[in-house]
Amino acid sequence: MIRGIHYMCWYRQDWNYHPSLPMKRLQQVQDVVDMSGNMLLWSCLGSAAIGLQYLDKEANEAIPARLRFYGYLNDTEFIAECKQRGILPFAVIWKAQLWEFPAEFSEDESELLSLNKLRGVGKKGWVGMRELSTDRYPKIFPSIKKYFPNGIKDSEGKPVTDFLEEFRATTLDGKPISSLWLLVPGHDHTCYTPCGNKPSFMQYVRKEIEIMIDAGAPGVHIDEFDAHLHCAHNAGCFCKDCMKQFRAYLKKNPSDETKELDLDRFDYRAFLKEKGYADPDLVGAQMDLRFSIPLFKAFVKFQCDGIERNVAEIAEHVRAYSRKQTGTAAMVTANMYNCLPHGTSSRPHCDYIIGEKGDMKLRQDGFYRYGHAFFGGKEGSFIEDPNGHVLQIMQDIDNAKHDTYILFRLEPLAHGFNLAVPYGAWLMNLKKDAFYPNLEVEQKLGAWLKSHEALFTNQLVADTAILYDQRSALDAELFLGGHRDAIKDAGFRAFYDISQALSNERMLYNVLYVSPDEPLTAKRLAAYQQIVLPDVYSLPESEIRLLRAWQKKGGRLVATGKVDPRLADTRFTFHKFQDFKNHLQEAGSMVEAQEVADLGISLHKQGKGYALHLVNYRLNSGTRCIEPIPRAAFKLGWKPKKAQVHSFPASDAQARVEGNTLTVENLGIYTVVELG
Repeated sequence: MIRGIHYMCWYRQDWNYHPSLPMKRLQQVQDVVDMSGNMLLWSCLGSAAIGLQYLDKEANEAIPARLRFYGYLNDTEFIAECKQRGILPFAVIWKAQLWEFPAEFSEDESELLSLNKLRGVGKKGWVGMRELSTDRYPKIFPSIKKYFPNGIKDSEGKPVTDFLEEFRATTLDGKPISSLWLLVPGHDHTCYTPCGNKPSFMQYVRKEIEIMIDAGAPGVHIDEFDAHLHCAHNAGCFCKDCMKQFRAYLKKNPSDETKELDLDRFDYRAFLKEKGYADPDLVGAQMDLRFSIPLFKAFVKFQCDGIERNVAEIAEHVRAYSRKQTGTAAMVTANMYNCLPHGTSSRPHCDYIIGEKGDMKLRQDGFYRYGHAFFGGKEGSFIEDPNGHVLQIMQDIDNAKHDTYILFRLEPLAHGFNLAVPYGAWLMNLKKDAFYPNLEVEQKLGAWLKSHEALFTNQLVADTAILYDQRSALDAELFLGGHRDAIKDAGFRAFYDISQALSNERMLYNVLYVSPDEPLTAKRLAAYQQIVLPDVYSLPESEIRLLRAWQKKGGRLVATGKVDPRLADTRFTFHKFQDFKNHLQEAGSMVEAQEVADLGISLHKQGKGYALHLVNYRLNSGTRCIEPIPRAAFKLGWKPKKAQVHSFPASDAQARVEGNTLTVENLGIYTVVELG
């Protein structure tokens, strides 16, 4: 089992300052060992977003004796210490970040007196992508020629003198695009978004990767892998490279809109300006109106295609360069934020599926079922995005209340999903602090998971599947108002509403993820007796035929939400969810639970038997403790010979089997019943 650690190591009671992660100490590496961690996410070597010289210092700078006294390490040493202990630390490429920080210098600019946090001393200036690429401080930082002896050239072969000016994405009106979510309140610093379509920027990224590999990084994580869409939602990018590549895209993908255009010379920026459009017309808030703008849908699709192209290029360079230098291919991941459909085509280039889970709440087993399907059989681990619920968990920990934290960590594992341990995890600057667990609790939890790993097979058993049509979901995400489960009345509500409602009703189901790189097959369908089709309207004809063939063999199709006309006869109309639930229950299930509130269930295949995972959501908002469920009964689709209970924290839970009836008593936060 992966034991991922959200290992940013930000300081307590301070802001989370991207992109320079805090220097690591030997004790922090030991903490990973004590928590049974084996993969560190967002962990090191992230400072190329300031400049390659800064990244080089992060990797190789000599540590002063005063810091050695407390076991401080540069990142090359940190990586080596992790490797000795069987831990995989991922270096991080911040792909949406070009930073400029205020700084203070001695009068002759031979000494850096402060950076980011000013002291009111010396001579003021700036340190960042512009200064380091133009050799502004030659007495402090090595020349950029150390990394690019022949310089960088743009797509027209012209030398690039200012990396910040060259790399920045620009709007229709020629303004730079910023990554505002990273800025610290009340601080005078800037973070611009680069354009991933610029060959010059990708040349910079390749050199960044080489420094990481030379420092020993066994894995490279691409954060903000989808910065193209951030640009597209913020009136850009309309740089010369995007205009050239969009012209080529239109040639390859002609439509009625392109019939009258001279695609050998077409400039989309000039085209829109001539028609009177400006930045306010193109921003994401103009969701409906902006897609009436000529060719804008095609422009968004073009930018979306650039995401996979970048990930593929980065992954190829990571593996090729690491094989050349070490004889072994380094691992590659990308931040598949919330398992959004635009990330689907990038999954094949990743060794692990890593990302962020937004909209954290007490119960979200519907999402975790979906996330398990998104993994596509690969292993992975997600970090939590901070919100009010996360801040409440932190407050509980500070008050020696650990139930909500334990639930937060264990709930996803019941459904084949994996959330990382937050160790100095970022709070998106919602609060001047960082998220750390109680180490004693996490050590016990890690030891329990390690000793009970056989219970977590991730082979989820169900007779019913909810089909996730990635093509429909992508259409909803890009053009119909959104996709995230947090967005109300957005374009893909039926899938999320039904998956969570069925989880709330203790119904077993799996998510059947269908996409161009993970097509529907007769073998995949054969595992189920019933398929639910929520918001499924973009399947190719070949997959519709497969569904019909499966249906003729006795399979049951139930469509709801936006229904494909080709499947209109399978539509089930209901006004109360209870009616929909009753309709689905007619097909039967391997596990049928009694009416007991605040209980989540999941069934894992385990050798010749099964492991029934039971999650208790019965949180007392006053005491902040999860109260035991006195009794829960289940009708099973087979007759097990024995039932053995495992629980965390340890409890007096008991289980007995009589024929095909299972009764479990005194359920704590997390209970697994091993059924042999």
